[in-house]
Amino acid sequence: MTKNIKFILLSFASIFLLTGCYEEPDLFDDLLTSNGKVAQIAVLWLGDTKVYSAAGVLQPGITVDSATTVNVNIEYTSEIAVKEFRIYSAPTTTGAQTLVTTLPAGTQKYDAELRNYVITVPVKAPLTRNASVVLFAEVIAENNLPSSQRNVTLKTNP
Repeated sequence: MTKNIKFILLSFASIFLLTGCYEEPDLFDDLLTSNGKVAQIAVLWLGDTKVYSAAGVLQPGITVDSATTVNVNIEYTSEIAVKEFRIYSAPTTTGAQTLVTTLPAGTQKYDAELRNYVITVPVKAPLTRNASVVLFAEVIAENNLPSSQRNVTLKTNP
């Protein structure tokens, strides 16, 4: 009887020792590779003031006269220094993007109420009437890594 108990205890001990040494593969190790920190665009909106709907939702797009200058406002957060801001345009959200302007960092302001940095980049509206263009913004960090792009639609009056 004691021989059986010893055998059972030895079996359990060996199982625990063998499973304790087993190292499971990390499934996310190959999927998640960090190249460094990037800035994060919180809000992108057009105009001089934010416009909200009756439900309190920010209306980021704007309709203006053709060939007027419009402010693209980028609110972003970043743990590292920022190198520049880029604005692209495209006819649709999936269309080919064209670089509109690049603005070096240094003119952004910290908004303590929003707890974000805010930069205003002036761009020119399309020359044609009743046109629609999608503007994309991205923030380039000092390590040359871009943020994910945000977009907003700019329309001209008919």
